[in-house]
Amino acid sequence: MQSNIIQPRKVSLESESKDTKFRAQLKIVYESFLKTPCTMKELSIKTGIDRSNICWLIRDLRNNNKIAIYKKVKCTITRRVVNSYTTNPELMPVSNQLKLF
Repeated sequence: MQSNIIQPRKVSLESESKDTKFRAQLKIVYESFLKTPCTMKELSIKTGIDRSNICWLIRDLRNNNKIAIYKKVKCTITRRVVNSYTTNPELMPVSNQLKLF
C-alpha cells in the first residue's frame, strides 16, 4: 500500500541565494537607471554587475514597461553608438500612437 504523505520539497541554499542575488541586482540596476540614463557597459563598470546580467534584467524591465531607451549615444567606454536606458518616467519618450480602446 502506498502512503499518501506529501514530502516537503527540499530547497537548496544555493538556489535561494541565486534568487536573492537576482532580486538585489534588479533593484540596483533599476535605481541606477533611475538616477542617470546610461549604457549597459557604463552601468556594468559603475556597479560591478556583469553586462550580460544587465541585459537580462533590462529585458525583464522592458517586458513590464519599467524601462525605455532614452536616446542613442556614443558609449564613453567602448566608443560605439549604443542605446542609453532610463527608468525615470519623466525622461521616457511619449508614445504618439493613437489608442484604439
